[in-house]
Amino acid sequence: MSSLIERVPLIIPSASNCLLWMRPQDTIAENMTFSGGRLAAIKNLANNRTLINNTVTANQPSTGVETINGLNAIGFDNDNNRWLLTGLPASMTNFTCFAVVQQVVSATQGIALGGSASIQIIRMINTNLGYSSSDGTTGIILAAGTSILTAPAIFAITGNATTLIRNLYKNSATIGATGAYDGGITPTFFGAAIAGSGNARGGFKMGETIMYNKVLSSNEIIRIMRYLANQSGVILT
Repeated sequence: MSSLIERVPLIIPSASNCLLWMRPQDTIAENMTFSGGRLAAIKNLANNRTLINNTVTANQPSTGVETINGLNAIGFDNDNNRWLLTGLPASMTNFTCFAVVQQVVSATQGIALGGSASIQIIRMINTNLGYSSSDGTTGIILAAGTSILTAPAIFAITGNATTLIRNLYKNSATIGATGAYDGGITPTFFGAAIAGSGNARGGFKMGETIMYNKVLSSNEIIRIMRYLANQSGVILT
């Protein structure tokens, strides 16, 4: 993938099949509701709806105190930090998800999408990066021993129900591919995995996030990553 950064129109994330588009850097009242450093709600710009967070204040992600490259971000500091999703399909087979992410502690952590037996779409463990299902059926770690989470990065992951393959990208590089994808997820929440799932924990912060209900092409992935690079200040290498 190219490392060149170029201006990309803001309309790109709202293209066809865009299900989720969150911009925590936009802290205006119309976009976010938070108090005491905890996020109560954030608008899904893809469909102009609001994603309501866990109503237990202690389990809400932090915001207004975490930044990525000087921009407001969402911090995950315990197992139950997550949003309850509204307005999304009951199930998805193909997907592409992008997130600007930075590690803040050296612990088992990850970004999950699903229910109690959820697909963990980005898994971060100490200095390792990979992905796995968090229902205990599959565990895959990639790039072991490489310190790749100390600085903000743009991640993308695709799930293809036809090939049963997931592909993971970091900035402008392809990290790897695996056949460990069962062809479906249930997007009931988005955030850190629930307590007891065994894989995802708090310890990361997340900036702009975009998700599509399709497998994007390589060119489309490059364009979205360039857009996110321009928005977040992350350098594509």
